[in-house]
Amino acid sequence: MQPEYLDNGARARVDGRGDAWANEHRTSLGARFNMMDLDAFFGTVCFGQNTVDRLFIEYVPDDYANRFKVLREFGLVAMFDRKSSLNAALEANNQISTAVYLWICRKLGIGQSNPPKFFFVIGGQDPPWEMIEIDIHNGEQTGLRATIVHHSDWRRVWETLGLASLRRELALWVTCRRN
Repeated sequence: MQPEYLDNGARARVDGRGDAWANEHRTSLGARFNMMDLDAFFGTVCFGQNTVDRLFIEYVPDDYANRFKVLREFGLVAMFDRKSSLNAALEANNQISTAVYLWICRKLGIGQSNPPKFFFVIGGQDPPWEMIEIDIHNGEQTGLRATIVHHSDWRRVWETLGLASLRRELALWVTCRRN
């Protein structure tokens, strides 16, 4: 069975489900803005619960010609932690998971040309979604925020948050590393 693709070149989810914010990311940003759901693994292994559709990474892969190779280069653009409210994101019982995620960003950032970003994505299964950047070095809010509503221009939001420029820089870096 061949995978189904959206009009923008991104693969459609096979199960037709998934987090609404992540699905909108796929629909609005397209195939070149690679994103992966990490939390089914992390939640179960690290925190003893399946937290499906809450933790995502956006990354830049190396040359498309390498897509079937096991050893590849990647750049981590950002990690996104979905929360129902800012209070839930900042609760004491969420601090260990946030600390682990920020640590991962810092560690992976050491090997990159530019460090990744970390965002809480606040909201439910329908917009609005508030994206709040957290500094990976001190755990504080950076002051950089964006609200996504129905029909938002996601590329403009990504430019505003510095994600588009970071993606471009990492794409150059990962290509140079591979060659």
